[in-house]
Amino acid sequence: MRNVEIRIDGKIPKKAVIIEGFQGVGLVGTLAAQYIADKTKAKLIGYVNSVLMPPMALLINGELRHPLRIYHFKNKSQDFLIFESELPLEKTLVHEIAAEIAIIAEDNDAKEIICLEGLAVPKPPVESNVYGVTNNSKNEKVLSKHVKLLANGIIAGVAAAILMEAKIRKIQASCIMAEANPEFPDGLAAASIILKLNSMYGLKINVEELQKESKSFEDKLWKVVEKAQAIKEVGEVPGKSYIG
Repeated sequence: MRNVEIRIDGKIPKKAVIIEGFQGVGLVGTLAAQYIADKTKAKLIGYVNSVLMPPMALLINGELRHPLRIYHFKNKSQDFLIFESELPLEKTLVHEIAAEIAIIAEDNDAKEIICLEGLAVPKPPVESNVYGVTNNSKNEKVLSKHVKLLANGIIAGVAAAILMEAKIRKIQASCIMAEANPEFPDGLAAASIILKLNSMYGLKINVEELQKESKSFEDKLWKVVEKAQAIKEVGEVPGKSYIG
């Protein structure tokens, strides 16, 4: 019995590029995924649900949002799906959500899965270097044209689970990581990743707003994350049903 359910309104596009941006180092994946969805005017088409997730809904600008959302946008003839969330995933959910995303990719002949992540560095970087890793040796040459490939190290969390699940199903998957400060949301690192995606897929997402007003984006996201973490504890606080 599956503990995770992906609900999508309408038909899932074939041969899409799937972008994953969940909470991680510097909240880089979440920031980048949200900014991409906003600037491409991506359509909210679904969500990920699980009985293992805390019962919560995010209230943002008066709009109720599911914690794990799915968006769709198109660039020329290429479809893109975005899986994104501010919610820190429970360890018990990571593998199941990764497996469900890989199944969606497999069933719909996805072109590729791209995971967006931050790479922790001891000091806040002046300029974020961007690195990559892929689960397909045939893709290394293509990926190396855009980012420096990592040869050794450990990848953890949702990105690692997705890379391995995709490898099992012979789906091309890569992780793009920007150096980030692990202590707070890093908008500049998120902008660095988006610029790489622009070159990889011919996107034209302007990151000037994210670069110039990164502090504003960071503060806004951090408030949402703090509220989400507080809401996770609602079950431990009798009578508490709203945290503003």
